Amino acid sequence: MDFLDGFILNHWTWFITALLLIGLELAAPGVVFLWMAIASVIVGGIVFFDPGLSWEVQFIIFAILSIISVFAGRAFLKRNPIETDDTNLNQRGHQYIGQTYNLIRDMKNGKGKIRIGDSNWSVEGDFEAKENDKVKVIGIDSTVLKVEKL
Repeated sequence: MDFLDGFILNHWTWFITALLLIGLELAAPGVVFLWMAIASVIVGGIVFFDPGLSWEVQFIIFAILSIISVFAGRAFLKRNPIETDDTNLNQRGHQYIGQTYNLIRDMKNGKGKIRIGDSNWSVEGDFEAKENDKVKVIGIDSTVLKVEKL
């Protein structure tokens, strides 16, 4: 690798690499680049105190620390998941349970439709009903709301 003979990796190179990796994490979140950025900062600190390390050793340290930090970070996040205030996040239909709506289509053979906001939802229930009758959402099965007649 003669083209790298004149190239000097110093602590600033590793710190700038860490900033670039953090930028990648912000642009494409996946909680991978963050851990690699941490490894880059650690290598930058090592190189700051020992500037004579060859680039090969620096890359090996970076690779090992990246692998360790990614696995350690994933294990940490698995044990300590990120909490959210919205327990129905990414489960849109669950927020409608307990709410009352008007049918926009007759319930025939236990199937009908309701309108929620700007969306039409399929509903199922063990009853027959006419358009504009009130129904209450009592559950959800995939994208079909389970309802009962009021």
